[in-house]
Amino acid sequence: MTGSGKPRLAGRPRVVERDEALQRAKDLFWSLGYQRASLPELERATGLQRGSLYALFSDKRELFLEALDLYGREGLATMDATMPAGARRADILAWIRVHAARAHGPAGVRGCFLVETTVEMGPHDPVIAERAAAIFAAMLKRLERALAGAGDAQVPDPEAAARTLLAGLEGLRVFGKAGQSEDEVARAVGVLAATLVPPKPAS
Repeated sequence: MTGSGKPRLAGRPRVVERDEALQRAKDLFWSLGYQRASLPELERATGLQRGSLYALFSDKRELFLEALDLYGREGLATMDATMPAGARRADILAWIRVHAARAHGPAGVRGCFLVETTVEMGPHDPVIAERAAAIFAAMLKRLERALAGAGDAQVPDPEAAARTLLAGLEGLRVFGKAGQSEDEVARAVGVLAATLVPPKPAS
């Protein structure tokens, strides 16, 4: 209780601390992967001692799963903001450019947390593999919906186009880890857009 007799709002500092720790842990896992992100590294990244870290997250694996979920939510939120209901071809192309912008330079070298997780942990941890697959599925669903609904685009098979487009974009993220120029990315994006999201011919 406070001096005024009103109950004190409990938990707020803890929520802020947890959210910030999760963001920092996500960045570390994204850069190092699950195996290389040791507990001492996580302590340094989050600014929390091991006891405090375990009080917020039951263990390293649970922290990783929450970090992966956060990464997925952020990516899906970007898709929803860029390709809202009633999205047009220009909205789809805008999302493609946003996604491809991280396929070169320092962001390109860092790569995609979702792809890295699928490659590193997918073959060894069914739960992590399932969680990553669910994020990919949600991305495909949003992209397919946008492609099917864009009246000014000519996409005969939105499901196949969505899968091919996402595979191409994630492939560019992989190439980004080996180094590629912004121009190379732009040219590849141009081919993907022209091939998979062509404009509807004028009647």
